[in-house]
Amino acid sequence: MTTDSADFFRQNGYLVIQKALSRTEVDQLNRAIDRDREQHPQMWMSGGEGGRFQAVNLLLSCRDFHASIRQPSVIPHIESLMGEEVCFEEHSVMIREPIDGEPPSSAWHRDTPHLPGHPLAMRHLSAVYYLTDVDECTHCFGIVPEGVEEKRKMPADRDSSGAIGLYGAAGTAILFNAGSCHSGMLRQTDRERRTIHIYYGHRSQPALSNHTIFPRRLVDAEDKATRKLFGRPNAITELVRNSA
Repeated sequence: MTTDSADFFRQNGYLVIQKALSRTEVDQLNRAIDRDREQHPQMWMSGGEGGRFQAVNLLLSCRDFHASIRQPSVIPHIESLMGEEVCFEEHSVMIREPIDGEPPSSAWHRDTPHLPGHPLAMRHLSAVYYLTDVDECTHCFGIVPEGVEEKRKMPADRDSSGAIGLYGAAGTAILFNAGSCHSGMLRQTDRERRTIHIYYGHRSQPALSNHTIFPRRLVDAEDKATRKLFGRPNAITELVRNSA
């Protein structure tokens, strides 16, 4: 990670990485989504809120998404920002459908508390990959820039007055402090938006959630780096692993 990128993240709480996924990788992942929606439609939850569908256990049904967790163009940035204790927490894929009428208001929120003792006050980091082109005419990811010193004050407000929308071509990655105020910014549009959402935490901290079941092949991987990243399973993963 360059000094400029590290400084930008410190000052704003997010970083945009263009061309993090190749066109071939984007196409492969979109085909995998289409296939999974056809084969396992019951696993895609409807969240209302402007036609949102989300799947949190694609890692079980589709190996195509494993690589996104350790994407070579992105994982060095994640390790640099989070530190040596970084571990996998959660994975999902989201689809936001076109909206013909007035879009609903954005639901601004913070996913996690802050961690003042961390160099970036960051308890969890989230990676978002755009699998479709995102611009001023589509739904987009929005965030309120917030620096490290502000995060050390443990802000909990959801004030979106300083929010900005982040745009990019399919294959763009966004890394952000999950304690930052953010939301999907919905628009009247005839274009679908597809995204991957991955969360990373610290092995010394409690698990973020029980949304995603970690596949046994990743928890018990022969590759040491993979085994380390998946080495702090959540409670539901442990229950599945230890079930008769």
